[in-house]
Amino acid sequence: EQSDARADAWEKAQLNRDSFRAVAKFINQHKPGKAVELHKPIRGGYNVCYRLEYHDDSSVALRIPIDRRKFFLALVMIEVATMRLVTEQTTIPVPKIYHFGAAADNPLGLGPFIIMDYVEHESTMSDAMADPSLAPGEDHVLDPNTEGEKLEFFYRQLANVLLQLSTLQFDRVGSLLQDEQGHISVSGRPLIQNMSHLMQFTGTPDAVLPSSPYPDIKSWYAALADMHIAQFTFQHNDAILDGDDARDKFVARLLFRQLVSEDRLTSTADGQSTRQPDIRLFSEDFRPSNILVDKDLRIAGVIDWEYAYAAPTQFTEDPPWWLLLMKPDEWPGAYEPWMQAYEPRLRTFLHILEDEEKKLGAMREGNGTRLNGSAPTEMCLSERMRKSWEDKTWMIGFAARNSWAFDLIFRRYLDPKCFGPNKAADHRARLGLLTQKQREAMEDLVAVKMDEGRERKLREWDPDEAKAHLASFWN
Repeated sequence: EQSDARADAWEKAQLNRDSFRAVAKFINQHKPGKAVELHKPIRGGYNVCYRLEYHDDSSVALRIPIDRRKFFLALVMIEVATMRLVTEQTTIPVPKIYHFGAAADNPLGLGPFIIMDYVEHESTMSDAMADPSLAPGEDHVLDPNTEGEKLEFFYRQLANVLLQLSTLQFDRVGSLLQDEQGHISVSGRPLIQNMSHLMQFTGTPDAVLPSSPYPDIKSWYAALADMHIAQFTFQHNDAILDGDDARDKFVARLLFRQLVSEDRLTSTADGQSTRQPDIRLFSEDFRPSNILVDKDLRIAGVIDWEYAYAAPTQFTEDPPWWLLLMKPDEWPGAYEPWMQAYEPRLRTFLHILEDEEKKLGAMREGNGTRLNGSAPTEMCLSERMRKSWEDKTWMIGFAARNSWAFDLIFRRYLDPKCFGPNKAADHRARLGLLTQKQREAMEDLVAVKMDEGRERKLREWDPDEAKAHLASFWN
């Protein structure tokens, strides 16, 4: 609530005539031309966008992060580097960037910014695919009547983008940054949406979050496991239902971290944990709502690249949740009903993906590699995606990246798969896997969480105190 209030106050402060004049002047300074209109700013989930229209009907956008976002500058720099790399190495339509900078470079006092082409469009792809019976503002769900050629038309364009992204390979996990010489490399810490949510919704201090790139997949999974631990430890309000719920969450995180340390989660779809290269560009926010389409429903531009990073290849090879436009943890009834609705759409998508692989030359002649960079003896993207669905491997990545979706997936799917039957789906069946010290730490943390639930107070953590607080329960 405090975060939303700050964002609303920040936006209200910008809505005045002097501010609009300054914005138009600033944009025109970096994209000179005869400007005719500055449109009313549009506020999205993470950014505010000002559009300056020119006499020749072209438009340029100034995009700035809203006040509640964390990692303001880093995300701007990541997005710029990612957009430029995607432009250089693919045919995916991405807005041209004219200028960008830190808050100190912004004379408007509005924080870090990007000035780039405004993509003329009719709607987002999500708007075009959504059920038309939904009320305004209601979360999008795929129109159940979208079948045949229309659905294939959308899915084919999405498949083409995924195939191109799957060719961008790296040697470590992290975010892309561009140096002063213009060279783009994986030199930034991997900034993911879950990290922003941890800081925004739980008060988790930056000091306990990832601070640099990771040399391999296993170490990144360990960092993801630590984020789930941080979420449970630092979230004060509404973190637990009762003492047993707290124990369930403690044990789930402990066992998930154990699975990571034993390298039981990082095998790829073909059962190999050492396949190279195993790190590719993965955009967490790639979805139809961030794809702009023209009047013919063709992709005009793909936007919002700030949460793209060099990630485990498995994330790219997992079936994309957005085929239904809604995530499984948000679907009515959650995972089982979602999977029932999803599977026929996935079959359609995989058929199209296979067709696109053939059309684009899945087997590259002359260098002995397939379209997505795999060797001839390895499965291509569509095959790996199918296997990920059949084996439910996709649940590992989805749970690893989403602290608030983690518990349900772990209890219902990962726990019985990895540790055997657990009829009650709770912590009691797994207490024998904990040491005496771990059981004592669990009870200590349960007592703390119960007290926090009663007090409902927010706390600002000193970095050293936060690290010590974590270590007191999880070492």
